[in-house]
Amino acid sequence: MKQERWAVLILAVLLALGLSGCGEAKRLAGEVLEVRTDEAGALTGFVLERGDGRCFGVEMTEETRAFPPWEGTWYSNEEIRADFQSALQLGCGVSVYYQSRGEAMTSQDGQKLTAYVAQQVNIESTLERDAVTLADGTVVDLRRACTAEGSRNYQLPDGTGLLWVYDGGGPERHYVAGQESLDDLSEAARERVQAYYEKQGPQYDEMAELEKSYAAYLELGEEFEGDSIRRDVSPCASNGRVLYLLTSLTLPQEYGTRLCYERQSGGAFDRETGEKIENWDLFAVPEEEVRRRLPELCGWVKDRNLREAMGEALEADMFVFFPSCLSVSFPPGSLPGEENTCIISVDYKDVPEGFFQPWAVPVAPEM
Repeated sequence: MKQERWAVLILAVLLALGLSGCGEAKRLAGEVLEVRTDEAGALTGFVLERGDGRCFGVEMTEETRAFPPWEGTWYSNEEIRADFQSALQLGCGVSVYYQSRGEAMTSQDGQKLTAYVAQQVNIESTLERDAVTLADGTVVDLRRACTAEGSRNYQLPDGTGLLWVYDGGGPERHYVAGQESLDDLSEAARERVQAYYEKQGPQYDEMAELEKSYAAYLELGEEFEGDSIRRDVSPCASNGRVLYLLTSLTLPQEYGTRLCYERQSGGAFDRETGEKIENWDLFAVPEEEVRRRLPELCGWVKDRNLREAMGEALEADMFVFFPSCLSVSFPPGSLPGEENTCIISVDYKDVPEGFFQPWAVPVAPEM
């Protein structure tokens, strides 16, 4: 089933490339305002509103290639068309490829609209009205992008975007040039690593973040700019025993201003079993010594008070092992006098022997 789904996806991309590459087809994108059907209930077209507010008619024929949201699985042109019609709801975001004009279309409010004959139509997002009710009773719509990431935008009924959420998924979705990935583990180990991240969850409260974005909207008014959240888990280093993974979480720093910060956290997993290795166990010295010496080893932190504050603020998941260095990211406000993210790193070659467990140091990838 997955192979068939991806076959349809690849076909849609190739067709889109072919249409855009011929130099004749044009693209129109926007939201669906009206849907048109014939007496038998078959889809004949729709009215589309572009981002600038202009409306156009879109005529669909038997030759129009129509693609529903990507997550569907289809087996025939008839099923594709049926799924498309079912998914084409008011508010959907669509892209239309066309070459010729059709007969003028009249909207429900009486406007005469320029219409185009669609060669291909892709549904790119869906809209769920009144998806969330905020603490003060305000209702918020939810627009979902039809992508593998599953990104979604919480927006007010007038279309004002409050919060974009990008779900990059677990480590099974990510590959880094020169780095080993989950594919290099056994199936049992791979499943255990995936289960760990599924159980861990997103590491943020989506509804709480939405409330903060809405509060910023009320405060800032027209100056408000939508916030965003993104989380990705990707491989960052490895050796013969351990696979290291990096969780990158981007969160708003000043709500309503687009100013964000990235919080990096690291995970270590036994390559053979997929078992999570506690980060403190990657060091051959006691935790207290790591807290004291790591800020010293990075070399640039001269302020003794700041070094001590770093040692106290250290949390186990802050350790991110890269091929040539260990990095620690302190989020905004976690250190005295530091309003922004503060990052320290230590090259393995500069670390005294016996600081790390001998089996913990990553191997530089072959390029």
